[in-house]
Amino acid sequence: MPAIAPITIKVLQHLYTHGACTRAEIVKALGSVPYSTLNNLRVLGHVTIDHATKDPTYSITPRGRNKLAGTGQRRSTTDTQRLDNARKAKSYQGAEIIEPSNRPGSMDAFALPSRVGSRLHWPDGRITNVSNSTGETR
Repeated sequence: MPAIAPITIKVLQHLYTHGACTRAEIVKALGSVPYSTLNNLRVLGHVTIDHATKDPTYSITPRGRNKLAGTGQRRSTTDTQRLDNARKAKSYQGAEIIEPSNRPGSMDAFALPSRVGSRLHWPDGRITNVSNSTGETR
């Protein structure tokens, strides 16, 4: 098994720690990173490139994580927990949809029946005729 170049380990470790990054972000963090290093990691299946953004982003793959694990260079559990907590804190929580903030009376229509042909189907399960809308059940 050939030795892994130190820059390769640094790139994998950076992507593992920081998530998806552009090449500029990787170079800023690690210094000079040849295009060939990133291309080789892509060809070997250790990283993927997402071209959906303006600047393509590189992400580590499960195969890359396994390669990094084999070098003993993975993050500590504390670092993993810290990063997970940071990601959760910045993630969308959907607070505005927990309790609907409808205007008063906006849901009153749901207490009324639905008309199907000449019958009224009430939310409580009753079925009445349109001519007999007094609430008598059939």
